[in-house]
Amino acid sequence: MKFLDLDGIAHFGTRVVAIIYTGGTVAHLIRLAAQYTGDIPFFIDWLLVLLGPIGVAGLIVSAPRIEYRGVWERLVHWLIVVHLGSSVLVHIWILAVHSHRVLAVFALGYSYFAVVYFAFFAWRSWTVPLRPPRTAD
Repeated sequence: MKFLDLDGIAHFGTRVVAIIYTGGTVAHLIRLAAQYTGDIPFFIDWLLVLLGPIGVAGLIVSAPRIEYRGVWERLVHWLIVVHLGSSVLVHIWILAVHSHRVLAVFALGYSYFAVVYFAFFAWRSWTVPLRPPRTAD
């Protein structure tokens, strides 16, 4: 009997990451379309704080099961881990101080860049090739 189902965590975690970055892509597209420069709702921070660690754990656990399509994908994998992990820390800080002031460094023009890399991270997370789960002998 397994204590932790690492295969399930790996699959679930990569899907959580895909959902987070798909949502981020849509959010930045909306921000650009509306030319919105105000604060984001705090429920977004809560979503990232609650779902982000699940995604990061899933990416770490899934690393040995990924059939990388080249060195570039291994680098992207760990870039996503670092980006999502640091984003979780930033959003924890935002909730702790109850202020989005730290996000003021990301002017509206940042969203053009964010749409591209969020969409890329989402695509990569949706399409990451995982080896089949291990079977018990």
